Amino acid sequence: MELELKLPTVRSIRDIGPTKNDAARSFGLHMAAMRRSRKMTLDQLAGLTGLNKGYLSRVERGEKTPSIATALKLSQAFAVSVSALFGEAVDESVIHIVRSNARPAPDNSPTETYFEPLSQAAGGIEAFLLFAGRDFGPDGRVDHGGTEIIFVVSGKIEIQFSDRSVLLGTGDFLQFPGHLAHQVRAPDGSGSALIAITREK
Repeated sequence: MELELKLPTVRSIRDIGPTKNDAARSFGLHMAAMRRSRKMTLDQLAGLTGLNKGYLSRVERGEKTPSIATALKLSQAFAVSVSALFGEAVDESVIHIVRSNARPAPDNSPTETYFEPLSQAAGGIEAFLLFAGRDFGPDGRVDHGGTEIIFVVSGKIEIQFSDRSVLLGTGDFLQFPGHLAHQVRAPDGSGSALIAITREK
């Protein structure tokens, strides 16, 4: 008797991943990261792929399971392998490295507070190294959208809000909404901190 072996037909990522929701959500996260790292809008992506903008938006949110044909179109638009969209390979454009020897040497005794940018403009977060002077800056308290976090790398950092001041030491961490007007200084004359600000979408 001759046995016939029938292989299952794979039409979409839900046939491969652990569950439909998990696979679709993972695919959508990778897709959104690749699009944003390329400063590409959904309209532009729709134009490149010939796919509907609303459909692409639902794929990004994990609400739609894309077909393999869709995955192929997206991989071509992003110039990456399909495996990168599935999270099985790393898309180099989403990793940003700043080597210490590529940055200018910091001023060990700054008279004014200054910032050194670290992050890429395309990301959803802005990161800086803050080198604080003894005095508050001439602009006074400032505010912005998103959320701000401050991690003190060295020395002491004072953050002044409208009705209070917070003094942080080395290793301390602070998080607050950016709409709270604030200003920063190093009361002992020098201090450094990592500052990250989420950007509003």
